[in-house]
Amino acid sequence: MGREIGAPLQVRVRKARQGANGQPFVLEVALEIPPGITILFGPSGAGKSTLLDCIAGLVRPETGSVRVGQETWFDSSAAIDIPVHQRQIGYVFQTLALFPHLTVEENIGYGITRLAAREQKQRIEEILNAFKIGGLRTRKPGEISGGEAQRVELARALVTEPRVLLLDEPMTGLDEELKAHIIEDLRAWRTARQIPILYVTHSRIEAQALGDHAITMRAGIAVPE
Repeated sequence: MGREIGAPLQVRVRKARQGANGQPFVLEVALEIPPGITILFGPSGAGKSTLLDCIAGLVRPETGSVRVGQETWFDSSAAIDIPVHQRQIGYVFQTLALFPHLTVEENIGYGITRLAAREQKQRIEEILNAFKIGGLRTRKPGEISGGEAQRVELARALVTEPRVLLLDEPMTGLDEELKAHIIEDLRAWRTARQIPILYVTHSRIEAQALGDHAITMRAGIAVPE
């Protein structure tokens, strides 16, 4: 099946679990997320990260479905559950997960080793330039700043050309100037590639700078704004 341009992400899932306070918690959402950046708001424990994990395949819902356009990643009624590595998802967590023994260039290229060498090189060069980190290519994570590491993390997620991008508070701990520069780069990338992006943040500044749409989570329920 060819890749659909501008395909929406459709999520209809139910997942029960134990909440952080030890009380039962149920995530129950029905959303259609269009291409562009959708901001996901809500207090801690509202279900934001659980929703992202259900989409990514890290958590299996009890019932429901996850689809991108005509492609089904999960459907409880049809016993479909596509493995995480086959879902073409970019996922950036709040805690950085760069490989400390690899250079910046090797970290970015880690997820595209299946591609021909020429295409690998082209994609890496494009993403290094897009996020202005070409000068860091030979350095290792311990030799770069927090803001630079966050750029590398985003570049590594995006170089795979994902169909969906999940960002779970990706700029926590960075100062406002660094955030502004990364936001500028992410906005440019969003304009060039129309895919659904779910962005978890508590920052109204980030939301106003990036968000095309917004969803508020409360006690496992998602309410589009």
